[in-house]
Amino acid sequence: MAEAYYYVDDAGRQQGPVGVDEIDGLVRHGTVRAETLAWTAGMSDWARADSISAFAPAFARSPPPISARAGTAAAAPDGALTGAFPAWGLFWRAIVFGLGIVLIVPAPWAGVWFYKWVAGNVVLPGGRPLRLQSGVGEAWWLFAGFGVSQGVATALNIALDVQWGGLISAILGFVLGWAQIRWFCAHVGTDDGSTKIAFVGGVAGYLGWGVLVAASSVTVIGWAWGLKYWLRWICRNVEGAPSFAFNGGGWAILWRTLLLGCGSVLVIPIPWLLKWYANWMISQFSTVAAGRS
Repeated sequence: MAEAYYYVDDAGRQQGPVGVDEIDGLVRHGTVRAETLAWTAGMSDWARADSISAFAPAFARSPPPISARAGTAAAAPDGALTGAFPAWGLFWRAIVFGLGIVLIVPAPWAGVWFYKWVAGNVVLPGGRPLRLQSGVGEAWWLFAGFGVSQGVATALNIALDVQWGGLISAILGFVLGWAQIRWFCAHVGTDDGSTKIAFVGGVAGYLGWGVLVAASSVTVIGWAWGLKYWLRWICRNVEGAPSFAFNGGGWAILWRTLLLGCGSVLVIPIPWLLKWYANWMISQFSTVAAGRS
């Protein structure tokens, strides 16, 4: 039986099956591009079409779209983002990232490496994966700072016999989190050049929302709604093209987070729970073309 291939169209819908003899035409007419997600039996997950052997000859024979030759990006569709995180890939990378932060010295390399991988597994409408273009030199202090802040908190509590070292660490963590968002937005984009964004939210606003979410945890469930509005505030303060929105609700965040926490107690399901939670969270963000609300 001939191999059947599936691909994601510009509206984010699955198309197929198509045979190998149809691939040339799809690539030639621009229906399937290098960054288009495709899949066939035997693959563990969706992948870029240009990374699949059956598509490679078609891309070699086909000229790039006119818009690419002219240096202009085609209009990108609006819609929900897609998370393509694999269970084990996310799990072991998260462990390496966490260890890197704790050990401080390898934190910059672990942080940039992890965020580049994360960005590459977030797909915008139209099958356009994100790309993070940043070196360690531009972000070393953002990741090393987290480990240092934990060390400062511990040192204060021990040396001065106080219990507010954790508060200082939390405040430093919020400030570093704000700086990380600015760094990420400034260096992320797509292959077609249609994505160029910047985070313009102030550190005071970010810190205020973070404190509100932390304080609302005393209500047991209120933090989920606080997080919802914090993420919406972040999206409103991302300028450029495209604009972003967060559509997740408080209840949806709450029950999924509780299930993640309770399921993680069993240890074995953790990789699959992380995949499920991360991919769902990404799907709650959507793009809106620049100039539209």
